[in-house]
Amino acid sequence: MRARRAPDVRLSGLLLARELLGYQHSRAQFASWLEPPRPQLTLMIDLDGWLDADGQALPDAWIGGLDDRPTTVGFGDTYGAIDLKLTPLGAYTLTGLPLCELAGACVPLADVFGREGTEVAARVRASEDWDERFDLVEAFLLRRVAAGPTADPAVAWAFERLRATRGAARVAALAAELRCSRRYLRDGFVRQVGLPPKVVARLMRFQHVREQIRSEPDPAHPRWSDVAHSAGYADQSHLNREFRELAGTTPSDFVSRLIPGGGVIGDRSH
Repeated sequence: MRARRAPDVRLSGLLLARELLGYQHSRAQFASWLEPPRPQLTLMIDLDGWLDADGQALPDAWIGGLDDRPTTVGFGDTYGAIDLKLTPLGAYTLTGLPLCELAGACVPLADVFGREGTEVAARVRASEDWDERFDLVEAFLLRRVAAGPTADPAVAWAFERLRATRGAARVAALAAELRCSRRYLRDGFVRQVGLPPKVVARLMRFQHVREQIRSEPDPAHPRWSDVAHSAGYADQSHLNREFRELAGTTPSDFVSRLIPGGGVIGDRSH
């Protein structure tokens, strides 16, 4: 069961999917899902059940930074949560932290937002009404965004150029257009996005591959050479290497694990 609501327009730069999302599920036919890295952050508040990442238990309310490694996420028979996907620059404003401090980690909301993070998670968990839960989360996000720092315009412009080109823009060319050094741009990305621009571009290219697979006429049998060319890879062998490093598996095995909605089964034995 999924619950969705359009957020306040003042949060348009924060929420990647431009929606507040919650869900509840039970009796899944698999015990884990595969999570390749994406160019986004995640904020989760558990409502029921638990999650673990590569066998390590996750907090019951957390925010996860950018990563360049795949993760296998496990869950119990039932699980419910508020699940928000955040833009990196929006997350920088929301948290007020250098996002390199969150990179590759899932950090408890209490460690990021202090008592306010603990309280909003507890109040959301105590509610049984989706609209009330969304009201609580939305008010929390609005308070934090209003008081947070603004991203460096150069970093924001370069990030949008990478996004618009699906990671194809060259970092050296972006720095030249901005009339800044590559080191300045790299340091800005590490602080306000979480990873260097070349790594962020890599994640964007792979995200484009995933989107292409879903839009294929026959998703079970993609034309891999066409997918590689469209995403800007030198050849299919380059794409195969990216699957091994970013998804931990081969392209054909990845596709065989796909489930409706774009998820990927992490444990084939379930």
